Amino acid sequence: MAVLDGTRGAAALLAEVERREAELARLDEEFRAARVTARSHDRTVAVTVDVRGHVVEVDLAPTSARAHPPERLGPLIVELAERAADSLREHYARRAEIARALA
Repeated sequence: MAVLDGTRGAAALLAEVERREAELARLDEEFRAARVTARSHDRTVAVTVDVRGHVVEVDLAPTSARAHPPERLGPLIVELAERAADSLREHYARRAEIARALA
């Protein structure tokens, strides 16, 4: 009888390890695919960053050149990239807090 209980316990432990590995793989894929876009107040400039904070896309509306002179456009793009990266960091920090609370 003790052997059966030990076998069930080992099987349950193995199932839990496999479940956690699958969850980690899912979270890893979600993390790698994460993107956030920040837009200017007038919505003529949009900057998208990946999870590392690297700019992956800059979208300039046809009217962005009139709305933002060249000396302002570069700093605006940097500001939007930083805002998007901060938003993504905050999102994952909140998720980590929730996960710790549930653990």
